[in-house]
Amino acid sequence: MPARYWALADQALVSGTTFLTNLFVARGLGLSIFGEFSAWQMGLLLLLAVQGALITQPMQVVLATVPAAHRPAYRRTLLGLQAAFGVGAAGLTVGAGLLLRPQAGAVLVAFLVYLGAATLQDTVRKLLLAEDRVPLALLTDAVSCGGQLVVLLGWAATGRAATLPAVFWVMGLTTLPALALGLPALLRGPAAGPGWRAVVRQHWPQARWLLPTALLQWSSGNVLLVLAGLSTPLATLGILRLAQTIMGLFNVGLQAAENYVLPRLSQSRQRSEAEFRRQRARLTRLMLGLAAGPLLALALLAEPLVRWVQSQEAAHSSVLRWCCLLYVVILLVYPLRLTVRLLPSARPYFVGYALSIGFSVLSARWLLTHYQATGVVLGWIGAQLVLGLYWSLILSRRPSFQHPHG
Repeated sequence: MPARYWALADQALVSGTTFLTNLFVARGLGLSIFGEFSAWQMGLLLLLAVQGALITQPMQVVLATVPAAHRPAYRRTLLGLQAAFGVGAAGLTVGAGLLLRPQAGAVLVAFLVYLGAATLQDTVRKLLLAEDRVPLALLTDAVSCGGQLVVLLGWAATGRAATLPAVFWVMGLTTLPALALGLPALLRGPAAGPGWRAVVRQHWPQARWLLPTALLQWSSGNVLLVLAGLSTPLATLGILRLAQTIMGLFNVGLQAAENYVLPRLSQSRQRSEAEFRRQRARLTRLMLGLAAGPLLALALLAEPLVRWVQSQEAAHSSVLRWCCLLYVVILLVYPLRLTVRLLPSARPYFVGYALSIGFSVLSARWLLTHYQATGVVLGWIGAQLVLGLYWSLILSRRPSFQHPHG
């Protein structure tokens, strides 16, 4: 089977497990606990965004330029940098947790185990995908996700009451066997090669813009949620998180494109501009074609889906329909995003997200006042349009990168 299908299956497995876990927490523990669970998860996503900017995203572009003889040393150094990042992330999490939730000691300990396992597994799987060892990446994720789902479905089947710390313990501990499979494969080979200083120098031209961009990107996606949580009832925040959970299924293709396609686009551009344009156009058609049917079905079935998850929130099903329109816009902008990632400087990537978060902050009060939960989704749509317009302008000035949709 072609590697791209393995990559898609791997991302489907990860995204599907996240989807089912969120549904389990929302249905089984209630909206209040689901809100707390989401807050911890938003913190993890912020740390993963920073990790991606410093380690995995530069790796996806740099790896193609590393000679085969030096790749084992590059992998070891990358994992060493990942370990250092994990220690720093754990320290920041302890400080933030004690400051913001001093009474949540049991949750904090369980979350730290989950944090350490999840951040390391994220780097391991993306490195395996970038090196075309896609079946092994799929196997490690199958072990982790399979164990997690077995425990959670067992709880649901037996009617046993779960707690938030228990959920985090399960999510962390079931990742350890996956790491036991993936790490040895990446640590094989001679250690001679470039050290951490050389790797940092290779990553820095991308990372210096990707890091502030990651912070802005996280903010652009979450600032409206944070403001909604502060200024609207819990039910509003709950329905937004439920909508994000359901729409998260569509992240399968987007994440597969980021993790698998981007390194190939980088390689194809080094070989031929014509090949690069063909691959990019084919990706665009594939993404739009695959998403059209599911998005239409989701828009039509929005009300029964929301009622099944939380019956009292069925009146907010229009939020889910607006999310379908949001994903159409995201799919149209995504080829631009991938193309901008291949520019020599990550500055346009950063500036684009700076403009989008500026739009979100400036429009947030008016949108929330007039449209409540729907206003948050309208803000997300507007931010994506700002990104697309700016990136189109940047790429129009670079002939070799023009026409990302054809």
